[in-house]
Amino acid sequence: MKIKVDLSHSAKDASYDILINSNISIGTILESIGIKKRACIVTCKTVNNLYGFLISNLLNSAGIEPIFIVLPDGEIAKSIKYLSYIYDELIKSRFERSDYIIAFGGGVIGDLAGYAAASYLRGVNFVQIPTTLLSDVDSSVGGKTGIDHPSGKNLIGAFYQPKIVIIDVDFLNSLDKIELINGFAEVIKYGAVLDKDLFLYIEKNLDKIMLKDKQSLMHIIERSCSIKADVVNKDEKENGFRSVLNFGHSLGHAIETLYNYGNIKHGEAISIGMVFASKLSKELNLCGNETVNMLETLIKNSGLPTEIPKFTPEEYINAMKLDKKVEDKSIKFVLISSIGSFKFEKLDFAFIYKFLENLL
Repeated sequence: MKIKVDLSHSAKDASYDILINSNISIGTILESIGIKKRACIVTCKTVNNLYGFLISNLLNSAGIEPIFIVLPDGEIAKSIKYLSYIYDELIKSRFERSDYIIAFGGGVIGDLAGYAAASYLRGVNFVQIPTTLLSDVDSSVGGKTGIDHPSGKNLIGAFYQPKIVIIDVDFLNSLDKIELINGFAEVIKYGAVLDKDLFLYIEKNLDKIMLKDKQSLMHIIERSCSIKADVVNKDEKENGFRSVLNFGHSLGHAIETLYNYGNIKHGEAISIGMVFASKLSKELNLCGNETVNMLETLIKNSGLPTEIPKFTPEEYINAMKLDKKVEDKSIKFVLISSIGSFKFEKLDFAFIYKFLENLL
């Protein structure tokens, strides 16, 4: 199946397709978009061990020479240190603007490789081939690229759209349950605030999804990508509406920062953030107990956490003050009004502090 990210209305038409299927002829597709000579494959150790030989053969069969840059697994790679390493390798290989960078891995690899592509030679061609559920449904689509800073997550980055996103669900065959659940949090997010039918589908088919039933996975990936593509079509650079995709992320990113990007996965932090946002919504009389309970129950049944870690309210507020949605002494929060519906609210940090104080 093919989903169009339509950015023809932007100053520079950066429209592209998202291809979703199994057993995709990746080499043929890459050749068709204009890769003629070589491509740099940015990947991580685990993905390279699993699929490096396969992707190398697929590119070679299309007459494309692969140049591999293999990075450590995990959030540690999303740093200025490894961004500089990518630059070093590109320069060493005399990489040209007409060449392509291919992000082959999960969300960390996609964000890092995308930012390298956006900044090297003021912009080189870029392709996303995600290999995790998280990157399939979220980070590979929409053009957000960047790295972390010791002070906070995603503080350095740029909007830079790929030429194409190729999602082959067969890569999920090797994904362990922890990583499957990690990515599943973002699928729940789409259903919770943007698509009630998706939320109900997840409730009904949760066991199949967790067993990696291909048809069920294809459905949630297709719906998630369609939803995100529609949001990005309306607001490419997050000037307003696209902020809805940050449901659960204000507290979630604060949690990741407080853990120094270790001991907690992105999906786990976002799940806690979604439950927190739903309770905040109830406190503001935007939704009732039923909405909070439905969301919290689905998150728990998916194997994701819901309890807020025992940091102090001061620590949470200080971490949230680095959020890009902060203005003066308040933050634009994405709240839930019912399953499938949302509302933006500008909340004072003093109010959030008091609410956290009562929860912790």
